[in-house]
Amino acid sequence: MRTSKSARFGLVVVAVTLSACSVGQGVGEASGSLYVLSCSPKGDYCDSTGVCGTASAPAFYSLNPDFFAGEPINQLTQFPNGSPLSGSQPEMNRITIRLQNSGKQLENTDALFFDVVDSYEVARCVRGREIAVAGQPNLHDYDDRYCFRASATGPARVRISVEAGYIHSTLSPRMTCTRPVDATATDVLPINGVVQIVDNGAWESWVEFVAFGSAAQNEQPDPTARSAISPDFKVDLNQRLYASAFSLTLQDEKVVTAQEDLLPPPSPDIGGALTGNFDFDLKRGQGAQIFP
Repeated sequence: MRTSKSARFGLVVVAVTLSACSVGQGVGEASGSLYVLSCSPKGDYCDSTGVCGTASAPAFYSLNPDFFAGEPINQLTQFPNGSPLSGSQPEMNRITIRLQNSGKQLENTDALFFDVVDSYEVARCVRGREIAVAGQPNLHDYDDRYCFRASATGPARVRISVEAGYIHSTLSPRMTCTRPVDATATDVLPINGVVQIVDNGAWESWVEFVAFGSAAQNEQPDPTARSAISPDFKVDLNQRLYASAFSLTLQDEKVVTAQEDLLPPPSPDIGGALTGNFDFDLKRGQGAQIFP
């Protein structure tokens, strides 16, 4: 399933937070390397030491997030033959997550977005359920093309991909740069429309969830004893979102769009890589909501 730029980036409109007392409270980090050409009228993006990033040598960048928000969304689109991703349910609940370096409006802050377009499939990966088959290896109750589990009770690594992926991710450095540019987390595109399995979850972009609402059942060390995820699964308010790690390879949004449309890619103006983590609970916070 492909998602347009406007759908990928303009997703987070209502925020829910860790505490009713403090909108956006949570913990996490996101740092790595970045280059942005013509970041501002002063020139390209430069780090705090004055080193300016280039495509061949990006400069150090840290989001320094201190505002964490998310929005669980009941998907309104009905698919008559099931989900385009899983083929298992008529609709996909989703949740959007963002890390910001301030609680200001999006046009005045650096923000890192994680758009979980299919909460059910991500929950299946986090649950890590296996189906016992007599005389055969256990079957995974999740899709190995998008999910990797190193152990039964460890974090679940989920592939981030703009092409038929369960999660999309975008960095929008609107406070750092006056120029409106977006960088999308990339992955290898499908070969002839077929998404390939990558050994050990060594994808270009991924996130590892320890807690994804009520999905985890690590108290059951035997994966065959875990219950199946309901097709209408969603992360509710007051539940935890804990990613112990993520790793993103960032490419200019316009380059990614051209590749999806099989057009010659333009020269990129932004790119780099980020690693980090986040941990917060979802609570409705009026101060962070655009809509009531």
